[in-house]
Amino acid sequence: MDNSIDSNLAKQIEEELHAVLRRQINRSGPVPLPRKDFWKKISELCNFLEVEVNRLGKAEGWSLRTQAAAKRQSNIRRAASELARKRLVSMLEHSTTNLFNANPFPGDGIIKFQGIESMDWGKHDSNERAFYLQVEDLIRKFKAEINWEKIQFGVLGNFDNENLKVPVGTTQLDDFIDEEFTKDGAPELFFVETETEQEIMDDFEDDEERIANAENFTESLMEQPIQTVNEEIENSKIKSILRIRIIKDDEEPFLDPEGKELILTIGDIHQLDEAFANMLIDLGFAELAEL
Repeated sequence: MDNSIDSNLAKQIEEELHAVLRRQINRSGPVPLPRKDFWKKISELCNFLEVEVNRLGKAEGWSLRTQAAAKRQSNIRRAASELARKRLVSMLEHSTTNLFNANPFPGDGIIKFQGIESMDWGKHDSNERAFYLQVEDLIRKFKAEINWEKIQFGVLGNFDNENLKVPVGTTQLDDFIDEEFTKDGAPELFFVETETEQEIMDDFEDDEERIANAENFTESLMEQPIQTVNEEIENSKIKSILRIRIIKDDEEPFLDPEGKELILTIGDIHQLDEAFANMLIDLGFAELAEL
């Protein structure tokens, strides 16, 4: 058994445990610990109480002192479990927030993201630091596997930085001097057309298109046969129509000379082609309704 602590130190560590737990409950990040080997001392405290409960049980049986020592041991174990859970969750949240928000998001412009406060490992347990570093490695692996950079910055996020986009006709400073102005030579320029030049090209293409359309239209008119014109004149003649009144219903619609459906409803007035109107009158579906 490890009996490296005495009653006084055991009492002090117990008070530290409950104090840290009270501070940690309402905090999202890990609060400072009173000593670097905090969890080692908690383990020694539990061993000390285990020995004390066994000693009292052998000497006094299940006496009031034995019961009090056992209850004290149970409270310390429960407090240690709750504190460990909350601290590990807080460290996971701290590392996740730090690694996912370390860089400004696209569109932030000159706004510089202020990261969360870094961990001061002089105020935390060394075992907690080992856990934190392992969590960071897992988070970085997760970001790599889901292509986090592409999610935030896109596939072409760095495309604009590869070339300097400048108007056509731009010259380098090195063109005006004999020696190299820059150490690695002049950067490669990416020439783009200005808006004015693009508009001129668009207008030029529009003129050509209009001329081509006009020529095609003239040719189509010249190739149109005279017979087509005569047919249009004949079709444009006013057809003889009759004004009729429907006197009998029919569930099935009739098709007029133009192929349109005509539904017969008693009382409706129609002006129809003479032949079609006479047919309806002969069949008993309509009668003349001259004004």
